Amino acid sequence: MKSKEEVVQEFRVQTIQDATMRVISRKGMAAATIQEIADEAGVAKGTIYLYFRDREELVEKTFESAMSQLLERVDAAIASNDKFEDKIRGIMASKLGFFAANREFFRLYLSLRMPEGPAATQRRQRQHCQPAYRTRTEQFANVLQQAMDRGEIRKVDPSRLALFITEGSTAIILERLGESSSPPEQADVDFMTSFILDGVRKRSRS
Repeated sequence: MKSKEEVVQEFRVQTIQDATMRVISRKGMAAATIQEIADEAGVAKGTIYLYFRDREELVEKTFESAMSQLLERVDAAIASNDKFEDKIRGIMASKLGFFAANREFFRLYLSLRMPEGPAATQRRQRQHCQPAYRTRTEQFANVLQQAMDRGEIRKVDPSRLALFITEGSTAIILERLGESSSPPEQADVDFMTSFILDGVRKRSRS
C-alpha cells in the first residue's frame, strides 16, 4: 500500500499536469508560463519545482503521462485477435474516444509534434516526442503489412500508408475539437474505416 506522502505527491503531480494541459490548451506552448500553471493548479510556483526541474521537464512528463494512457488503448486494439476491419475500427475508436475525454491534451500533443519557440527548445521537444511517434507509426505499419501478406488489402508501402491513416485520423480529431456540433464518434469511426478499406474511387458495376 502507498504511504500518505506518496498519495499526496501523486495527487499534486497529477493536479499540476492537468493544469499544464489546460494552460497550454488556452495559450499555446510558447506562451504558457510556470506561474500561470501554478495559478491554474492552485499551488505556489515553488511547489512545481519540488517535482519538476524546469518548465521543459514539466511539459515532457505531462506529455508522457497522457500518452501512456492513449497508447494503452491503441496497443490493446493493435494486439487484439480481431479481423483487420475490426482492428482498424478499434484503433480509430481508441484515438477519438481518448481525445474526446482529454480535449486539453490535444493542444499539447500538437505543440510537441510541431513545436514553437527557440530552435533549441524545438529540437528538445522533437527529440522527446518524435521517437514515440515513429515507433507507434512503425507498429501500425506492421499491422498493415500483415494484412497485405494475408491478402486482405492491396500491397502498397506500409509505412507511407500508416502515416497517411495516422495523420488523416488526427485531422478528423482536430476538426471535432473545433466544432460546435460533431457527428457521433461512431459515425466518424465508420467513415474513416470505410475509406481506409474501400477508398474513394467509384467502382463500375459489372
